[in-house]
Amino acid sequence: MLENLGNIGEFVGALGVVVSLVYLARQMIQNTVSVRAASFNAMVQNSIRLLEHAFRDPEFAAFLAKAEADPTSLSEAERVRWDSYMTAVWRHFGNLQYANRVGTLDSQMWQAYRTDLKEHLRKRSWAEWFLANRHVFSETLGKQVDLALQEIAEESR
Repeated sequence: MLENLGNIGEFVGALGVVVSLVYLARQMIQNTVSVRAASFNAMVQNSIRLLEHAFRDPEFAAFLAKAEADPTSLSEAERVRWDSYMTAVWRHFGNLQYANRVGTLDSQMWQAYRTDLKEHLRKRSWAEWFLANRHVFSETLGKQVDLALQEIAEESR
């Protein structure tokens, strides 16, 4: 009889462990979804912050148009501004690419951002800036840029 009670106790204990593991797994899945949502929201907010200067500040929009048209025409101060803006934008694309690679940005959203990256690279000034400064960005981002530039070249044939 004592042995039967011991067996029942072991069974109940094992059942408790299984229930605890199922609960823990559900919590981890829920937390993963929350982390992904928060990560995506942060990426969207960063995108908006980068764009906001151009649509809120006419002076910045004029500067950006000038820089994109001919970066060699920029004053020293404007050159610093252009380099800073480009660094921020390319860091953002690097972050997006990384988020996609580690799974916090789904592939459909990455494709939308990749299309945006490719549109920027159609402007010679953007492509030339990145190629001249690629050494300060991740190798993976460099490969993404190379692929996009290759696709652009193939489209224009």
